Amino acid sequence: MEVNNYVVCKDILGIQTNSKYIGWSFGCPNESVSDEELRSCRIVVRLIVDSLDSESAEMSGLQKYHYWRGEVGRDELFYERNFFCGTKLRMLIRGIKSNTPEIRVNKNFIRFIRFRFNNLHSPGYILTDLVCVLLLQHGYSPLHCSGFSIGDSAVAVVAPGDTGKTLTTMRAVFDSNALYMSEDLGIVDSENLYGCPWTSTFRYYDELSMSWILRWRMKLLKIFPPAELIPVPGDHRNIDYYIGKERIVYNRKLTHLALLARRKGGVKVLDKEEAKRMLFNLNRYEFFYMKSPMLAAYSYFNPEFDIFAMEEREREILGQLVDNTTCLLVQHEDPTKFADMIIEKIS
Repeated sequence: MEVNNYVVCKDILGIQTNSKYIGWSFGCPNESVSDEELRSCRIVVRLIVDSLDSESAEMSGLQKYHYWRGEVGRDELFYERNFFCGTKLRMLIRGIKSNTPEIRVNKNFIRFIRFRFNNLHSPGYILTDLVCVLLLQHGYSPLHCSGFSIGDSAVAVVAPGDTGKTLTTMRAVFDSNALYMSEDLGIVDSENLYGCPWTSTFRYYDELSMSWILRWRMKLLKIFPPAELIPVPGDHRNIDYYIGKERIVYNRKLTHLALLARRKGGVKVLDKEEAKRMLFNLNRYEFFYMKSPMLAAYSYFNPEFDIFAMEEREREILGQLVDNTTCLLVQHEDPTKFADMIIEKIS
């Protein structure tokens, strides 16, 4: 079995997989790294595509929790569900109590389940939920943000979807020579932003090269999410194709949080408590680990695994981050103005 190693967030998060498709929130670089480089990450997860035939027979006698099977105190969960024409969806999760958990799925699961509906979640979504709680256990929090560094300042840009978060960072990078950290997701502790530079939602902006096929596909996905199953040719390059690797920075001590709003109002410094409320609200919209069926099943069999404590930890980390930075509310009806407004304010 050929597996590849990817460092997704330098020193923090890596993944080992034999699948060409991952489908999680943290992105993936183009280049595989050595086992030694992968071990430099504090958290390493495995996503392996396997038949799981023997596991199905072995675990059929375990206790049931909806479609999951497990035992009290056992660091394993097995999922099996009828799918199409007698086929099965199967998943095995083990090692959540370690720093190197593993998710094994069969080909049907990784190929056909690529989004989330009702209680059926894709392997990528489940992997994202798992990584979120692992990060929180290690004193980090995922943050739905873009980020850039310019001069002595480092900025995390946070906003509701389609407000201009990605566009703001890409304009800062291309128009103002800022250094790139991330465009859709980062990892934070109480002081620092650790970039996840390999997400690729930036390709959906006309300022960068993208085929008309991909533009129409993105519009279709908003109306009909199952279109994600349709493979589309086009520009699938990562950010290092558009800017040199020397302009990508992997971590900085944050000086500013910029919360965007598409309305009139200009720039103002936010009250800390208001900034905490807004930041946690926006993060909660993106990350669903509190509603994860897999984590609910795992905590049923492992009651010491307290998902509510994870949420409190997230609030604590984000609250400390707000206390340690200057928080700006950046308001304009034209999202192309946000980058210049932020840079003018922090210069």
